Amino acid sequence: MVLEIVLLSVVVLLALLWQIFKKPAGLPPGRWGLPLTGYVPMDIGSINEHLLDLHKKHGDIYLWKLGTRVVVFLHDYHLCREAFTRNEFVDRPDWEVFAFMEHPCLGVFASNGLIWHNNRHFSLRQLKDLGMGKSRLVAGVQKQALRLVEHFKTQAGKPAPVSHALNVSVVNVVWQMVAGKDFEMTDNKLKEFEATVESLMDVVSVMAIPDFFPWLRCFLPGFLRKKFFKEDLLLKSKKKFLNFFFEEIEKHKATLDRNNPRDLIDGYLIEIEDRKKDPESTFSEKDLAFLTFDLFVTGSETMTSTLTWMLYYLATYPEVQQKVQAEIDQVLPKGTLATLQDKSRLPYTDAFLHEVLRKSSQTYVGVPHLTVTDTRLGGYSIPKGTVVTSATAAIHHDPRYWDHPDEFLPERWLDSEGKFVSKKEGFLPFGIGKRICLGESLGRTEMLIFSTIILQTLNISHVPGKLLDLRHDPKNPFFHFARKQDLVITVRD
Repeated sequence: MVLEIVLLSVVVLLALLWQIFKKPAGLPPGRWGLPLTGYVPMDIGSINEHLLDLHKKHGDIYLWKLGTRVVVFLHDYHLCREAFTRNEFVDRPDWEVFAFMEHPCLGVFASNGLIWHNNRHFSLRQLKDLGMGKSRLVAGVQKQALRLVEHFKTQAGKPAPVSHALNVSVVNVVWQMVAGKDFEMTDNKLKEFEATVESLMDVVSVMAIPDFFPWLRCFLPGFLRKKFFKEDLLLKSKKKFLNFFFEEIEKHKATLDRNNPRDLIDGYLIEIEDRKKDPESTFSEKDLAFLTFDLFVTGSETMTSTLTWMLYYLATYPEVQQKVQAEIDQVLPKGTLATLQDKSRLPYTDAFLHEVLRKSSQTYVGVPHLTVTDTRLGGYSIPKGTVVTSATAAIHHDPRYWDHPDEFLPERWLDSEGKFVSKKEGFLPFGIGKRICLGESLGRTEMLIFSTIILQTLNISHVPGKLLDLRHDPKNPFFHFARKQDLVITVRD
């Protein structure tokens, strides 16, 4: 009798646990796993391989429970557009790796609610006033591209990796708008800043573990969290970044002329003063420091990576490089620099740049969103607090949108008359919806100006007998960084 009661109790307990921890009805299909760990795959493949397998089994919307976090992936362009234009999906997750252990999150990249709304509205207005998307910005980009070409000339004929000068030139485009300044190619403070960013990028996957397994923070003592999850590195880097930007803010405060704002920092300081009595103002100097950090890093790291990929594709496909150069030579006589007005006259160049964006796909998945309320998408229930993101790289290689998706074909962007045709469907390198990249028009301008000025003067090739490896650097599982490899630069006759 006692044994029967014990067995019955065990069965009832297991039944209750099953009801508590099983995947709720109505959610998208996918990987659920165990209560505290979710589904941890036994085989260590790339994120993209796992997403392709999930798509094959479950279709265009599926979930993967990682730890205690439910992540829904959208494997279809139309679903991405529908979701990310809706208010229910507008937030970012409150991950420490995003927030730098700052709550509420500040700046524009990871913030939510009124802070995000105020910063995005302010930044868009300021960047447009400072020339983003307009011809007045072009001269600044041309200046940096010309400086870069002169630096490239110094390594002509010698196999060498892509010079650090590329990153400095890209940073200067952004920093001129944000702080009204340029960095020298050898600036030690910039090198230290970039080294700190790179060290964070190298361990971002480790730092993200507690964001998916938050119960680890309860069980592990602080010294172990610092050791295993690099929390000390995150805090030290945060302090270093804030000191860097606070120093610049103080310089601007000392020289501020509210009747003649020079850059975004000036504009923000004026906004603080003008809205100090506004109860809905979120503007503060600390928020400004985080905002400048967001613009500095997102505006330079991704573009440097994109331009590096551009150089790799030029070296790998010399016939494409020759076609681009022939078009540039025809449209822009020697000594003539490209402007935004020339874009329509450079259809093959534009097609090449779009194909670079498609093939390189800077991330496996888009920047994650968080549902702010219970909602529905694609016929499924999406509870409040669910992380939702796009399978960006897979969409960029989806045969539903792209013929021969694995091939590098600039011609796919041209019509039968050789005119550029923007294929919007299946293409989202800058994201989509309410949180689309702030600097999309700036990025497109940079790609046009840098590519034309470089190819007017230089040829890019791989080391003789050694083809470039166009696979992504495996060190970082979240970003599609190019592997560090040598190129050969020569000056055109």
